[in-house]
Amino acid sequence: MSRYDVIIVGAGIAGASAAYFLSFSDLRVAIVEAKPWERVGDKPCADAMGKHHFDHLGLPYPKGKELEGYVKGVFLYSPSLKTVFKVKGDGFEINRIKYTQGLLSKALNKGAEFFGRHQALRPILEKGKVVGIKVRNLSSGEVFDIKANVVIDASGNSRAIVRHLPKDWPVSEPADPKDYVIAYREVYELSKPVDEPEYIRIYLSNKVAPGGYWWLFPKSLIDVVNVGLGVQYGVGNPHPKTLFDKYIKNIPELSGAKLIEAGGALVPTCKPLDSLVWDGIAVIGDAAYTVNPVHGGGKGSSAIAAKCVADAVIRAHDVGNFSAKGLWNANLCYIENYGRKQAKLDIFRIFLQKLSDDDLEYAMKHRIVKEEDILEASYKGVLKMSVVDKALRVIAGLGKPSLLFKLKTVIEFMNKVSDLYSNYPRNPKELNAWRLRLKETYAKFSEVLGK
Repeated sequence: MSRYDVIIVGAGIAGASAAYFLSFSDLRVAIVEAKPWERVGDKPCADAMGKHHFDHLGLPYPKGKELEGYVKGVFLYSPSLKTVFKVKGDGFEINRIKYTQGLLSKALNKGAEFFGRHQALRPILEKGKVVGIKVRNLSSGEVFDIKANVVIDASGNSRAIVRHLPKDWPVSEPADPKDYVIAYREVYELSKPVDEPEYIRIYLSNKVAPGGYWWLFPKSLIDVVNVGLGVQYGVGNPHPKTLFDKYIKNIPELSGAKLIEAGGALVPTCKPLDSLVWDGIAVIGDAAYTVNPVHGGGKGSSAIAAKCVADAVIRAHDVGNFSAKGLWNANLCYIENYGRKQAKLDIFRIFLQKLSDDDLEYAMKHRIVKEEDILEASYKGVLKMSVVDKALRVIAGLGKPSLLFKLKTVIEFMNKVSDLYSNYPRNPKELNAWRLRLKETYAKFSEVLGK
């Protein structure tokens, strides 16, 4: 048996970020990862990350082989492709493997220990508290215990640790299958560069990507594109690869291109877990549902959760309290920095998934929501009432009053959810009552929106 201050399960961007932030303390950290070192960070995704996340968190900018392109903004296309929004915003296209390994290397240089090819099997509980994990060495088959004051589950959709915890612990709550998107993407080396490669492309189309969208993300420094789509899971939609092969594979931009890699993954697109922490346990990344519900990006928000949890863990060690109460600052930090916005965007996501292509086309064509509104919604989770008010005459005159009603309903409930998260409980004892109010708000929203 080995003993550490902190165990991190999973070495993707969430786990690597947590290890990086913890490396500024003197805590003894173990990182348990089922993949070997050379495959750490190898998860199918769109590879983009906003510059504001790096600046806000103090993460190092990608450089050298970690950096594959610069992002200046997004082209957002209506279903017919006739209306295009240009939304500006700086970011990077990163090499997910090299950047993740770079963060981990910084932590290892500060004394963290890496257990590659080791599978986290389940938590160890003593007196109602997580005190470590059982681990299998995938090379030798040996099973052994690792003990720690706090375990951080950063294992992605497998939720390797928290799924074994008692059902009444908030960290173990499963997401509704309908709140996932199943994504598939292929990466190509281009025969000729695309125009304006610093702008990523997002295409709204329920025919191509029901309940999601499809994308084309150029990597401006290496003439490579990441092309894929996500579809809402749990509602009987076709598999995304089937739709990819039918609608995307033969687009002009891929003419003569060479396939480099392909793959898919489930992405949670919902509000975050009601609590990221409990007694001796913390959860971050996809395991905590910290993905942006509207665009499905998860790197930046995973890193935010990692920073909040790392700071809370360091503070818990300072005072010697590893209970939910001792770790509670992680929740307050995440909600202030991202969680409240994420929950508001979850309400907006539910609304978007109920719109037809005709509604989407109409809303973009008539600028009911404009580029600047999309930018503000993306950064702050704010959709202003004034936008709808100004569109009232247009909608009524052209026979779309139902869309106006839905937009007003969405704004109303985004504000309700915002108020709830602004009054998030200051301690674990108040959590159940708060969760009940949140559940009732979501149920009412579904009832009203479904009419």
